[in-house]
Parts: sequence; C-alpha cells; structure tokens
Amino acid sequence: MDEADRILNMDFEEEVDKILKVIPRERNTYLYSATMTKKVAKLQRASLRDPVKVEVSSKYQTVDKLQQSYLFIPLKHKDVFLVYILNELAGNSFMVFCSTCANTQRVALMLRNLGMTAIPLHGQLSQAKRLGALNKFKSKNRSILIATDVASRGLDIPHVDVVINLDIPTHSKDYIHRVGRTARAGRSGKAITFVSQYDVELYQRIEHLIGKKLPLYKTEEQEVMLLMERVTEAQRFAKLEMNETMGRGKKRQNKGDDADDTEESLGVQKKFRKKKKY
Repeated sequence: MDEADRILNMDFEEEVDKILKVIPRERNTYLYSATMTKKVAKLQRASLRDPVKVEVSSKYQTVDKLQQSYLFIPLKHKDVFLVYILNELAGNSFMVFCSTCANTQRVALMLRNLGMTAIPLHGQLSQAKRLGALNKFKSKNRSILIATDVASRGLDIPHVDVVINLDIPTHSKDYIHRVGRTARAGRSGKAITFVSQYDVELYQRIEHLIGKKLPLYKTEEQEVMLLMERVTEAQRFAKLEMNETMGRGKKRQNKGDDADDTEESLGVQKKFRKKKKY
C-alpha cells in the first residue's frame, strides 16, 4: 500500500476492509509513505503480525537539491504574482497547487485566457479526464498543471521543474508531498509558496515541520503590477466561463465531454483573445 497514512485513515476504511476480506490471510504486507504518521502504528485493519519498521529518517524533510522559497503578498494580488512568475520562469514545466476544485478550474481558465498552456486536474473530474490531463502534461502538450492535492501523491512525472503552492496546504505534511513532485531521483527543482496575510500561521507550521527557514523569493513589485489590467480582464472572463459551465454542468457530465475543451465550447475565450492580443 503506497501512501499508507492516507489510505488507512477513515476516508478509506470501508474500501480497505473489503479488500482484506478477499485477499489471503497468509501474506506479506508492505506499507509506504514519505510521511508515516503515528496512526499507522494502529494497524489492526491491515492485520500486521510481527511488523518491522524501516525508515530513512525519523524527521520530515525535503531533498537538498530542491530550492524552496516563499512569497509574502496580499491575498487579492495572488493571481497577478502567479502570472508574473510563470512569465519570469517561462520554458519550465509547472505544477500549481490550489486548495479547491473550483479554484483549480478558475485559475486554469484564467491562464488559458492569457494564452498559457494550462490544464486542470482535480477530484471532480472523471478518472478518464484525470488521465487525459496527466497524459497531456507528461507529453509536454501542456506546460502548466493546475491541481488540487489529488496530484500531490503517487505521481512520478520526471520533468516537473517548478512547484507553486498558490494556496498554502492546510496540513503541513501535505507540503512535503506537494514539493516532492519536483527534484526527484537526484534532479534539481524549485518550490515557491504563496503566503498571504491569512496564511502566516500555516506557513510557520511548515517551516517548523521541515526544520528550516525559507528565503524570500525576490520580485519587482512595479513590474508585477504592470500585469494587473491584463490579469483582471482574464479573471473576469474566467468567471463568466465558470458561471456558464456550471449552468450546463449536469448535461456535460452525462455526455462525458472533455473538460480541456470547455472554453472552446463556450466561445468566451475567443472573444477575450479577439479583444486582447498579447
């Protein structure tokens, strides 16, 4: 069982019990996780007998080749700073983590309206659509994957260069899994965490967990603010697309249309690009 700490929690209790009823009692059971919690010690459900624990380190840590930093900004300017960083580090592949499915979809639409190759991945998509999004990102047809924590575990995508925590994770240990999508197998990578005025305590917990103070990611605020008008317009069109999509949502789910083509079917993106060309 990979990601054993998550699988063995209450969310999957019923599924795990079903599996244990049909597999042999005499077996070898292996549990893996980058963040093995104390709850895993209570493994009656997994029926462990005489278990052996092997761990690389007793503390939670990130790899040395990962360059980690934070960006302290007002909440209302998150999108502007995101677009600035994506432009500044253009040519890299990005995973951008959001806290909700709705925000994931909104950010992806906003970036598309600005001409960026972004694709969403979240729990409200069907399995087929999730795999489709992953395949497009892996094949480099899309360079920006906007995702919830559904993508923070269990994915091995070799070419992820930069991880951006647009929304800071509520649980500190999820930070380790998120940034672990880059700097894998000896490679280097970058992780940038956005911290708003409401996220200070959550960010301090992350620093305490990993046992280090992260440097500030340097930006030129005047240059960032030059993007404000473009981003505001893209946000407005993204909201229009979201509202129209919600109105047709049930019908689209029944037909199983590709979520990646949402904005083309609505025609809103074309109107936006016709009005604003950059």
